[in-house]
Amino acid sequence: MEKIQNIPKELLTSTINLDYRTPMSSVIMHLKKYPAVVLYKDKDYYGIVDSRSIYRARHGLKLQEGEKVERFITKVPQITNSTQVYELVNSFYKSGVKALPYSNGSKITGVLERRTLLKVLLSLNLVEGIQINQAMTTPVLAIDSRASISQAKAVMDAKRVNRLIVLQNGKFSGLITNYDISKQYARGGERLPEMKTKMYSPSNVAISSVMERNARSIEYNRPLAEAIRDMIESRISSLIVLKKGNPIGIVTVTDVFESILARQKVEPSKVFMSGFDRNTYPYEEEAKQTLNSLVGSIERLSGMDVDYVTLKVKRSKSKLYEMQIRLSLGRHGIISMHTTKYMFDEALDDLIKNLKHKVIKEKESILTHKRELVRDLEE
Repeated sequence: MEKIQNIPKELLTSTINLDYRTPMSSVIMHLKKYPAVVLYKDKDYYGIVDSRSIYRARHGLKLQEGEKVERFITKVPQITNSTQVYELVNSFYKSGVKALPYSNGSKITGVLERRTLLKVLLSLNLVEGIQINQAMTTPVLAIDSRASISQAKAVMDAKRVNRLIVLQNGKFSGLITNYDISKQYARGGERLPEMKTKMYSPSNVAISSVMERNARSIEYNRPLAEAIRDMIESRISSLIVLKKGNPIGIVTVTDVFESILARQKVEPSKVFMSGFDRNTYPYEEEAKQTLNSLVGSIERLSGMDVDYVTLKVKRSKSKLYEMQIRLSLGRHGIISMHTTKYMFDEALDDLIKNLKHKVIKEKESILTHKRELVRDLEE
């Protein structure tokens, strides 16, 4: 894969270097100016913090007064002139950050923003031939516009997602994201509405008051490159995917990166796994064999080709195994599932069981659609 040789200053964005003990309230102020801040510990690079790092680490709406930045730090690798484009995509995909620190060999001189990488990917034609329905995530998760902020947050936490489509009278009316909630109710140095009065509690605030009413959308059969251009120009990270005006999925920056990684075929199998650490390494090889068997089983079961399957594993501080599995069925889209269990095997078995059930439903839906088309043609 190609390298970005001698990265020009025009591709980099300025940043600021801070000590890892800096108060979070100060970091939040800097994030209004910079896409990410770089943290040092004893004069050594320690990691970065951006807006995504904050709401991922907080696990709720409350930001403690006087909280230090350390627990919000994401440890990502530094990039250099010799970093390959694939490595950039992989780093953004695995970390979920909005910017990566750039080093000229002696010091960090700036950051490469995620949206800048998207521009590079377009210029290299790395998504040529990929349509939206080959990259989007399905099924789409929705919530009623009358639901409260607290209810939306509970659904996101339970389903391990960052976005929900909002329906009003059964019709698409907007989008609510984890970031929207965090931005609205977690400003540094303030007591949150839930701590002020009952009237302003998130449990009493309808999501219709903070949702994105004019959420960007795109038709399912458009080129993925078109979605990327819209994300860049609109400074957003996701688009609602529509079919005849109805939402059928969401395509995100993560979906873009995942499609590119799968296309590179860096592994002989169709299985990609990440997040394994010293606590989960013993399960890695068995999990890979299980997922390879799953691919064959689904192809026989559904008659559809599997492009790839990805598994992300995380062990929380409470010793729960958090897993996300994503199955790409080419033009039939991506199916995503999440689960949280105390046992690794139990979590993986639960994911596979639910995934197979969803694939069966997807196949039935496709067959029903085909029968309706035939009937319409005969009439």
